[in-house]
Amino acid sequence: MPGPSQSQRLWPIGLLAAGVLYILMLLNASSQPAGGGEANIAVAVEALFPTAALWVVLVCMLIVGGVGGSMPRWAGWLAGVLVPMSGVANFVAVDMCSRRMPWAIVFLLLLAPLLAFYALWARLPWLQARLPAERTSVAVRATVFVLSIASFALAA
Repeated sequence: MPGPSQSQRLWPIGLLAAGVLYILMLLNASSQPAGGGEANIAVAVEALFPTAALWVVLVCMLIVGGVGGSMPRWAGWLAGVLVPMSGVANFVAVDMCSRRMPWAIVFLLLLAPLLAFYALWARLPWLQARLPAERTSVAVRATVFVLSIASFALAA
């Protein structure tokens, strides 16, 4: 009986890395700096790295899910637009949290887990058997789109 492939063995590492970065991003977004302008700039730079790293990990997970999984072709192409858009929306939501809009954390709580779930769904056959490809892809992509647009609209 053959063992798991290289990508199957590395999958939990990507999920673990995304989880750690996600927690760091949430902790950073929920903290309020004490001080003036320099403290705010320091917090902004501090938020930049875990958030950017999280989106890099999510992109890698989605690429692995798209190449090695059963993601519909149209969903893969749409991810080329929606994933960067959701990354920018995530940065906008972090900024909104820093501007004393604590409800904006809802965007942070939903965007990254939706993308991670979709990447996980694309790699796990038992999950694909329970959730059909078209419905899952439409639901996740539409939700990411709506959350991203809402983040942009509410930040203005």
